[in-house]
Amino acid sequence: MSRVKKLVIIGSGVILLTVFILWGPVALIERTSSPQFCGNTCHVMEKQYESWFMTGLHREIKCVDCHLPNNNPVNHLVWKGIDGMKDVIYFYSGLYSDNIKISDHGKSVVKKNCLKCHEGMTMVMNTEGRTCWSCHRRVKHTFPVFAKQ
Repeated sequence: MSRVKKLVIIGSGVILLTVFILWGPVALIERTSSPQFCGNTCHVMEKQYESWFMTGLHREIKCVDCHLPNNNPVNHLVWKGIDGMKDVIYFYSGLYSDNIKISDHGKSVVKKNCLKCHEGMTMVMNTEGRTCWSCHRRVKHTFPVFAKQ
């Protein structure tokens, strides 16, 4: 086999493997999008999961509905892959602290999703320079009962 053919085959394999790793089968994507996966797989997220579940606020929506960009499917899947791999690396390397903080990018994504879902209420408000959770504290997943644990 010629060298060019080998490179094409290897390159194609790498591309296919990368696509599979980033986007995976539909069942895998659906399973890793569930709040139960976030709460049960990663012990670091137990307090946040319990707070989300027990307070009843937004209990019918998934973590990815707030924490990933939902402006188009490609952007959603790309960030699901990026954030998912980051979470796996941080979790298994022990780099997560017990006190999880949302990144600036994460804050921006969550705020955009809040404003998108609650557009009817927020379109008459000045939301510039403010976060939704500065008033709606229970949305931060730090409901006082669970924060003390």
